[in-house]
Amino acid sequence: MTIRITIACPEGLISEANQFALCVGNTPADAQTFRSATWETESGDRYALASLLAGAQFPQVAASPLSAPAHAPDANTTEASIAQAALRIWSPMSEDSFPEVGLDRLVAIVGLEAGMAIPLLGLSPVPIED
Repeated sequence: MTIRITIACPEGLISEANQFALCVGNTPADAQTFRSATWETESGDRYALASLLAGAQFPQVAASPLSAPAHAPDANTTEASIAQAALRIWSPMSEDSFPEVGLDRLVAIVGLEAGMAIPLLGLSPVPIED
C-alpha cells in the first residue's frame, strides 16, 4: 500500500533533506527530491515542496537509524541525520497538534493530497518576476 506524503523543506535545509531522502528512498534520483525553494510563507520564508507516494511504513522508516543505502553508498548520513532530527510528521489521524512550518524543521503531511496539504502548511507560490 502507498500513501501520499507532502513535505515542506526550508531553503536552508535542502541539502540535508536531499541526503535524508537518498537514505530512506529507493533510487539515486531521491537526492533531487527537493529542488528550489519556490514556495513561501506570508513573512517571506522560502521552502521547497515535495509530494510523493511512499510505502505506508514511511513514518517508521523515517525514524529508523540511517545508513548509506546500496544504491547510494556515498550518501552523507551526517547531513541526512540533521534533516531526520528536524522532521515532523503529521497525519489527519494523528492526535498530535499540527506542526507549523519553521526554518528549523521539515514538515511532512501524510495521507492528504498535495492540494489539501499545501494550504495547511501556509505556503503559496513565490511570485515569478519578469
